[in-house]
Amino acid sequence: MAPEAQVLINIIVRIIDQRRSETSISPSWVATEAMLELDPKKVAPMLVQLGCHLELRQIARSVLRDLFEDGGKANDDDDEGSRQHALFPDLQWRYPKVRTAGKNEEPVYVRLEELSAADIAFNVSRLRSEALAKLAHADALERYGRVVRKKGGPHAAPHPAAAP
Repeated sequence: MAPEAQVLINIIVRIIDQRRSETSISPSWVATEAMLELDPKKVAPMLVQLGCHLELRQIARSVLRDLFEDGGKANDDDDEGSRQHALFPDLQWRYPKVRTAGKNEEPVYVRLEELSAADIAFNVSRLRSEALAKLAHADALERYGRVVRKKGGPHAAPHPAAAP
């Protein structure tokens, strides 16, 4: 990764960290704040600003997804205390808010205590769907392993990329 790319990621991470106590965090808001830091006088051409904002928003989505959707649990010692819930330590401290069906909305991550019943149902459904997909993947890999062993070992089957 280019050092400049890491600088952009660090800016996004710092902005997200500064906004930890806010009720919701949006990748678009984070990208806008980063843009104001990178080009405070807005001297870059509009097309450059748009392209930069889109890339910063993608970086923010990735960081937020890593923090909140992929099982990232906050255990930091910020002013909000340890974000691991006393009764439910396996919970994250933010989850995506339910989105309107049919609209291409970006995720907005809401503090656990601010989730509505619909937000909780949305996330439970999403998590169960992801779990089922991972189980299906594990089952398929396990079946593959059994078939390959029957045919004489893991190297008996040619790798798909090696086909002429």
